Amino acid sequence: MSPSLLMTKMPMTPHRVMAMVMAVAVLCLVFSAFRAPAKTLKLGAVLEQPSAAAVDALHVKRDTSGRTMADPRFWHTFNFQSESIPASVTEAAPKVTVTTNNVNIMGANTFYREAQVPAGVEASGEVVVLLHGAAFKSATWLELNTINLLAAMGHRVIAVDLPGFGESKDAGAVKDKAEYLRSLLAQLSVSSPILVSPSMSGGYSIPFLTQHPEDLAGYVPVAPVGTERGKAKYPELQVPTLIIYGEKDAGLGPTSRDDLSNIPTSQAVQLPGAKHPAYLDQPEMFHTLLYNFIKQVHAHRAVV
Repeated sequence: MSPSLLMTKMPMTPHRVMAMVMAVAVLCLVFSAFRAPAKTLKLGAVLEQPSAAAVDALHVKRDTSGRTMADPRFWHTFNFQSESIPASVTEAAPKVTVTTNNVNIMGANTFYREAQVPAGVEASGEVVVLLHGAAFKSATWLELNTINLLAAMGHRVIAVDLPGFGESKDAGAVKDKAEYLRSLLAQLSVSSPILVSPSMSGGYSIPFLTQHPEDLAGYVPVAPVGTERGKAKYPELQVPTLIIYGEKDAGLGPTSRDDLSNIPTSQAVQLPGAKHPAYLDQPEMFHTLLYNFIKQVHAHRAVV
């Protein structure tokens, strides 16, 4: 007997009707699932293995909000004064030990100061490298308490006397300044630091930023020189960048701000009433900006 004849002889009870309806629904869902790729093909897409770029995109580091290191909206809009420096940081700062040492980089005997995380403070794993302007040196960051505060926040801190300044006397030894910085970081076993670069030190940090952006976790330029030399590269960069300048700095302040604002992942913050070395006039605000910026860089890097 054929199935059709058997069906006609079966009494159609409510339970059988419900079972048939559910079976039809399941068949529709299965059919829709198989139809979806066909629609994609009609739009001209090619089914193939994901590209290396696509695979990399799946592994972009994110913070708990799902934002990525390369999300311009976040870095443009986040309030880097949103949190005050905790009292525990200021209390731990005097306990920080700062050591000094020398290292030969490309023929230049380079003096630097270094601070590790003090006992009782959880280490972040971040490294902050402090450069300086022409009228200053690594000792400036010591006198301003920047080194101690950053170490008390949980970061390893390195403050450098660039060639020809402070205790580093070999001014003429360095020709390739980007390579100098790269070699310095390698010699000191530093990977992906946050680089703070005021004024004259832009001669080192700008070429390093544009040639080796993958070697930086974050960039904090304070009215650096030479920003016009990187204009062609800035729109391609994805390095979180906090541009700081003084309200009374009528020269390099607005010039560097306008140039560096072409970095998609950047934000410019003006320090009110401050001159060219803005951190000297507004140290509390400057340190608060660093605290929040580094905290966000760390959050974005720490969560996959």
